[in-house]
Amino acid sequence: MKGLSMMQSQPGLIRTLLTLLACALLISGCGWQFRGADMIPDNLKVLHISTKDPNGKLSRDLGRALKSAGVEVTDSPAGSDLSLVILQERSLVRVAAVNENARVSQQELIEEASFMVINKAGEQLIKPSIVTSERVFEYNENNVLATQDERELIRTEMRRDLISQILNHLRQLRTSADAAAS
Repeated sequence: MKGLSMMQSQPGLIRTLLTLLACALLISGCGWQFRGADMIPDNLKVLHISTKDPNGKLSRDLGRALKSAGVEVTDSPAGSDLSLVILQERSLVRVAAVNENARVSQQELIEEASFMVINKAGEQLIKPSIVTSERVFEYNENNVLATQDERELIRTEMRRDLISQILNHLRQLRTSADAAAS
């Protein structure tokens, strides 16, 4: 009885709890889900990632993204029906602008990856494709360490963008399977 009398004495708490419960039911009932959660086809449960640099940042981050989407990433192509083959990765830096002293004031960063998806028979399910991300940032020659840190943060964001583009291509596997079924 103590608990009931305490809750009656705090109507604001009850109202807050009921509001939170209603919001949770509303969000779950409308089919809301995290961004990117629907980007992986339901039939893609296991995938092998083949790359020249399996410990590289792109392949490592891609593996993490796939695992968080519920896809098991295998070390061997024998354990999977499909292989995502990263053919090439490139990181480029170009001068985007110079100041009045003819010194670099902006740099353009370019991250690029080419890939394809093949099945066990070696058939290309996704033909060789290139994903690219480009960004321009202010280069400060007076604070090189901060500029290098900023460049690395931007490259991390760019890799996330490449991974998102690759996952978007993987969605085509669902579309291809749906078209073949009909």
